[in-house]
Amino acid sequence: AIRGMDIPWIARVQLFDVYSGSQVGAGRRSLAFGLTFQAPYRTLTDAEVNEQHARVVRELGRRFGAEVRGG
Repeated sequence: AIRGMDIPWIARVQLFDVYSGSQVGAGRRSLAFGLTFQAPYRTLTDAEVNEQHARVVRELGRRFGAEVRGG
C-alpha cells in the first residue's frame, strides 16, 4: 500500500518489526516500518517529509484502520 502511493520521494520501505500480543489487543498486530525519503538532486525539507509522512499515515488509517501507537 505504501509503495503504491504516488510519493516519488519514498526511496525505500522496510517492514522491520511485527508484534502481536496483549499490549496491542486481540486480533491486532503492531507493524513497524522504516521509510526513506530521498530526492535525487536536492535535500528535502522537514516540512516536505513531514507532509508526506502524514499522508502515508492518513492513507493507511483510511484503508486499513491503522493508527500510530501512542498517537
